[in-house]
Amino acid sequence: MMGTTDPQPSMFYHSNLEQYVTADHPIRKIRPLIDTARIRQRCEPLSAETGRPSIPPEPLFLALLGGYLLGVTSERALVRELTGNLVLRWFVGLELDQMPWDHSTFSQNRKRRFTESGLLERVFDETVALAIKQKLVSHHTTLDGTLVQANASHKSFVPMEVFLKPEGYKKRIRSLDARSEPDQDPGNPTVTFRGERRSNQTHLSTTDPDAKLANKGNGSAAMVGYTVNGLMENRHRLLLGINVESFRGPASETDGGRTVSDRFPATHARRIQSVGADKGYFAKPFLTALFRRRIRPHIAAKTTGREAVPQRVRRLSRTVGYCLSQRARKKIEELWGAAKCWHGFRRFQRRGLLQVRDEAYLMGWLLNLKRLANILPAPA
Repeated sequence: MMGTTDPQPSMFYHSNLEQYVTADHPIRKIRPLIDTARIRQRCEPLSAETGRPSIPPEPLFLALLGGYLLGVTSERALVRELTGNLVLRWFVGLELDQMPWDHSTFSQNRKRRFTESGLLERVFDETVALAIKQKLVSHHTTLDGTLVQANASHKSFVPMEVFLKPEGYKKRIRSLDARSEPDQDPGNPTVTFRGERRSNQTHLSTTDPDAKLANKGNGSAAMVGYTVNGLMENRHRLLLGINVESFRGPASETDGGRTVSDRFPATHARRIQSVGADKGYFAKPFLTALFRRRIRPHIAAKTTGREAVPQRVRRLSRTVGYCLSQRARKKIEELWGAAKCWHGFRRFQRRGLLQVRDEAYLMGWLLNLKRLANILPAPA
């Protein structure tokens, strides 16, 4: 006999948000790892002593983290998810009868309180400190860089007039005056740069001046983006450091890699014994800096370079440790792949190097929480 639906809805409901989060849901294992009291303590100096009470900072950070966990990076879309996603409501701490905040709440708090505070950097470091306390961090690491698209388009690049010769400047002004037909879509203007040579030395983005034209080489098309460097420990795939640099060719990887590999021992007082990386880091200044810090560079060796430092690295390539480090290289590439495919890290949503770095720290915090949730035993 075919059943029928009950057309009469119930007048009263007795429910709890926790009953909608299944026992094997990944978000249930991640939530106990977040110390909201510590976040509140970090945010306390950023609030004024007078005035109306602000929205508590803990649910704001939980909402941002939960949004990236679900791949929702837009703040307007995040508010829509908070309205109807019961699992996300439980994660943030919003009850059924509470309405989510306006989308401008996130941007205004970021501009007025959090942008220059370094809060996300410290929160990321605390997850690393937790992993060290649990004895999950080895002394052998892997370094890798990836290009992340900026929140700017090719159309936003305009010539830096100060670098143009007078003849070229006059020619460009005449070409702009020759346009007789007005653009039908001023919000998305028609920009033709076919045949025009553009570079980071002559052009600048009006949308995000810190973003640069970047490519991976091998004839690939240029994109507007940033270089993100990450340092991963090889045992449990935990990120020990993350850094964002404006694209400057290979130097953005080597300089950013040096920054992130120097910052971890200084922050956590823990020595690194070896660093594995691809051929992009096979540069004499970078290798020399590692040797000075007594770090073995297990860098994919090139055949070029007859100096003592490159030859020393090529001799290391015949050791067992080098082979193990090169085998671990794909683990950090898997982290970048997961971040880009599932958590919206293929393109930054914020603009400016300072805010982009905060977004990268938020992504590193998320990736480490996911790893810790799989490694550590579930809470009772």
